[in-house]
Amino acid sequence: MIDFDQLFTVYMQEWMEKNSNLTPDEMEERACDLFEEWKNAPSDELDGISPKQYFEKITSPDELVKMLVSVSEEGGSPSALLLDRIVETDCTDQLSSLISGDYSAEIKIEAINLLFEMGAEHPLDLYVDILADENGDEGLRELCVEVMSANANKVADKLFALLPTASYSLKGLIAEILVNANKDERTYKLLEDLFKNGGNVPLYAGFIGKYGDERAMTYLYKALDDCNYVDFTEIRSAIENLGGTVDDEYRDFSSDPYYKALKNLK
Repeated sequence: MIDFDQLFTVYMQEWMEKNSNLTPDEMEERACDLFEEWKNAPSDELDGISPKQYFEKITSPDELVKMLVSVSEEGGSPSALLLDRIVETDCTDQLSSLISGDYSAEIKIEAINLLFEMGAEHPLDLYVDILADENGDEGLRELCVEVMSANANKVADKLFALLPTASYSLKGLIAEILVNANKDERTYKLLEDLFKNGGNVPLYAGFIGKYGDERAMTYLYKALDDCNYVDFTEIRSAIENLGGTVDDEYRDFSSDPYYKALKNLK
């Protein structure tokens, strides 16, 4: 497999040697266009064609995605030219196969990002399955949350089906997606459960404020009375997002350790 990053590195080093008379500022300014120059320049290592032409000759989606997998499995980073060519070519099916197949989390993340860049249809059912695997790669699951949050109505029913056996950790990720979907009584109950029992009050207060159901103010106001300063600020923000108000002098936090730390008090 040709290492295009190495080819560019050599090209840049040779260019810097030829232009050693330039000041550092001049060199930095000129170097900004160096990649564009390199990708269009004939290369001896590529039998006289440019790197851009090399990839333009590859029209098979299968071959392009196979190259992506090969580079990744060898521990390298795919060339920007390869990624650009995949985006230009209809590789949707092949990328979806990577996500469903027995590949590393890094390859699957790359495939999802490419689908996103292409504006292609995402295999959302696969993302739900990835999310449901609580032992799965954290970065991959977080990326699936991000994509599903933009398609929340399409995955809502499948996410609701996960709730009966979900841990609070998984419920939190599901809630992060569902607050972007149409209002649903199951979402409201999920958010209330998370706020009261999920253990991350600031996070779930933020979800509640974003979701926008005014009924939540009933238990939000009650929680203000015995929470710490960090929780207080997030609960107050949620209440204000729901249209309520909380007086600045509602409680005295002068002895609260979180308040002292944030205000640099001793």
